[in-house]
Amino acid sequence: MRLIHRVIFILSAAAFAMLVGNALILHLLVGEEFKNLESELAVRNANRAVDAVSNNLAHLRSSAMDWAAWDSSYAFMQGENAQEFVDQNLMFQSFQGIQVNLMYFLRYDGTVVWGGIYDLATGETMDLPEFPSDRLPPDRLALLHEGEGEDEPDRSGIMLTGKGPMLVVGAPIHRADGTGSAAGILVLGRFLDNGLIDRLGRQVHARFTLDPIGQRQSPIKVQEPTGEISTDEEEDRSGRERPSIVVEGGQLRVRSVLQDIAGSPALVLETNYARSISAAGDSMVNYVLALMGGVLGITGLAILLMLNGTVLKPVARLMDRVLEARGATSGPKAEKGDSGEGASDEIAILSAEFERTLAQLEETRNRLVEQSFYTGAAELVGGMTHNVRNALTPISIKLWHIGRALDMAHLDKMEAAVAKVAEAAADRRDCELAVTYLKACMEHLRTSHSTIETDLSVIGDQATHIEQIFYDHERFSRAKRQVETIDVVGVIEEASKLLQHGDAVKIEVAPGIGKLPQVRGHHVVLTQVFGNLVVNAEEAIMAGGRTAGKIMIDGKVVTTDGSDMVELHFTDDGQGIPEDKLDRIFERGYSTRRAHSGGIGLHWCANSLAGMGGGIWATSEGVGRGATMVVRLPVKKRVFKFDELRESA
Repeated sequence: MRLIHRVIFILSAAAFAMLVGNALILHLLVGEEFKNLESELAVRNANRAVDAVSNNLAHLRSSAMDWAAWDSSYAFMQGENAQEFVDQNLMFQSFQGIQVNLMYFLRYDGTVVWGGIYDLATGETMDLPEFPSDRLPPDRLALLHEGEGEDEPDRSGIMLTGKGPMLVVGAPIHRADGTGSAAGILVLGRFLDNGLIDRLGRQVHARFTLDPIGQRQSPIKVQEPTGEISTDEEEDRSGRERPSIVVEGGQLRVRSVLQDIAGSPALVLETNYARSISAAGDSMVNYVLALMGGVLGITGLAILLMLNGTVLKPVARLMDRVLEARGATSGPKAEKGDSGEGASDEIAILSAEFERTLAQLEETRNRLVEQSFYTGAAELVGGMTHNVRNALTPISIKLWHIGRALDMAHLDKMEAAVAKVAEAAADRRDCELAVTYLKACMEHLRTSHSTIETDLSVIGDQATHIEQIFYDHERFSRAKRQVETIDVVGVIEEASKLLQHGDAVKIEVAPGIGKLPQVRGHHVVLTQVFGNLVVNAEEAIMAGGRTAGKIMIDGKVVTTDGSDMVELHFTDDGQGIPEDKLDRIFERGYSTRRAHSGGIGLHWCANSLAGMGGGIWATSEGVGRGATMVVRLPVKKRVFKFDELRESA
C-alpha cells in the first residue's frame, strides 16, 4: 500500500471515528434531551387534564356550597314552602344553569326529600340504580357524609355509575348565617361524558379520555404536546403520582389513574401525543451530522492536499531518487520486492534502504580501516626499504670500486715483468733472493686476488638476497594477517628492549598488568606498535632536557558498547604535548620531532590498532608535564563447546 493510500485510509478512519463518536454523543445527549423534553411536555399536559377534572369538581363543589348554605334550601328541608321551592328552583333550567345532572336533598337517614336526574343534552329525566328515588343505601350515604347531624366538610369525588363516571359532591345544608344544626345533605352530580371531557380538553389544550380501569370506551385522540414543563419538585409538592408513559410506534401514551370518592382506583385518564418533538430532534441531529460529515470531508481533503504537497510528494521523490541511485525501479515491483523485500510504502522502502546504506557504510568503513592499515604497513615497509636501500647503495658502490681496482691490478703484466727481471738477473747471485721474493709475492697476490673476487661475489649475492628479503617482506605486509591470542606482558617486555638509553630511562610496569586477560590481535604488529610508543616516550623524555626519566605502563579492563576491552596507559614524564596538537599527532605526515622521519609512526599505529578492533588516543596536561598514550584492544573470549574448550581469538 502506497503512503498516500495509507494517509487516505488514516484520515478516513479518523473522520469516520469522529463522525460515529459525534453521532453517539448527539443521539445520546441531544436526542435524549429532546425525548425527555417531549416526555415532560406530555406529562405536563396529562397533569393539566387531571387538573381540569379537579377544577371542574371544585366548581361543582362551589355550586353545592352555594345551594347548601341558602336559607330557602334550609327551610325546604324543614318542610316550609316545599312546593313553592320546588316549583321555583328545582326545574330543568336550574340544572342547566349550574351544569349538573343530579341534585338530591337527603336527610341523614338516607331519605330522599327531593331528587332529580336530567340529561342536559335532551332535558329528559334519567334513572340511576346508584341513586334511588326514595332512600340511599347506607354504604352510598356513607360516601357522602359521616354521622347524622354533624357539621362536617363536604365530601366530593368520582363515583362510577351505570351511566358512566360522575363527579359527585355532598354538602351539609345550613342557614346562610351558619346558625343551627345541619338540616340534611345536598348532593350534586355531573356526568364525565364525552362532551364534558372534550370541553375540558379544549380549555386546557390537552385532549384526553377517561375510561374505567380495564376498559377503553373512548376513541384515542392524538394531538401535539403543548404547555410548560413541570419539574419533579412541583409534582412532589402536589402529591400527585407521576403518570406512566408508554411509547407505541410514533406516539406517546400517557396514563394517569384517578381514584373514586372512596379512594380506590377507578378511572384511567389517557392522553396520546405524536412524537413530533423527538422526530424534530432526530432530524436536527441528522442534519448536524450531515453538516459535520461534509466539514470533515472538506477538512480531510484539505489536509490530504497539504500533506501531499509538503510531505508525500517530497517523500516519493526522495524514494525515487534513492531507488535510482541504487539502480532499482520505482512502482509496484519496487514495492513488492525490489527494494526492501516486502516493503509496502515509501517509509518502509526508505527505512529498508537506510538500513542497507548503513550496512554498506559499515562495510566500507571496515574496508577503509583495513586499507588504511595496509597502507600504513606499506608505508612502513616502504620507509624501511628506502632507508635500508640507501644504506646498501654505498656498499654496492664500494664493492664496484674494489672490483674495478682489482681489475686494474694487471697481474699478468706484473708476472711478465718479474720474469724479465729474473731472466736479466740470472747470472747475479745477489739478485736471486730478490727475484725469489718477487715470485712469491706474485703468487700470493694472485691467490689473494682470487679470494677477494670470491668474497666480493658472495657479498654481492648477499646484498641481492637482502633486497629479495625486503621484497618478500613488503609482499607479506600486504597479505591478510591471522588474528592471534596475545599476552600483553610478553609484548611489553619485547618492546622494552628497544630503549636506547636504558641506563637513563626506566620502564615501570604496574603489577596489575600480569592479571589482565589476553587480547586479540597480530603479535608482530602489536610489538611494533608498543615499541613505537616506548621509543616515542623515550625521545620525549630526552627532548625535555632531562638526564633521567620514567615510563609507567598500567592497564585495566573496561566495557565499551557491550564488549570487554583491555585499556593500557603508556605514561611518560617528558616534554608533553600541547593541547592544540593532541588531535593532530595521529595524522599522516605529522611529527613533533625536530628531524622529521616521515611521520608514519603514530599514524601507522592508529591504523594498525583499528585493524585489530582497537584504538588509541593521547592525553597531556600541557607542555613539560608529560603525556599518556591510551591503547584499547579487544579481550579474547572463551567459547565452550560440547566436548572441548576452545579459546576463540
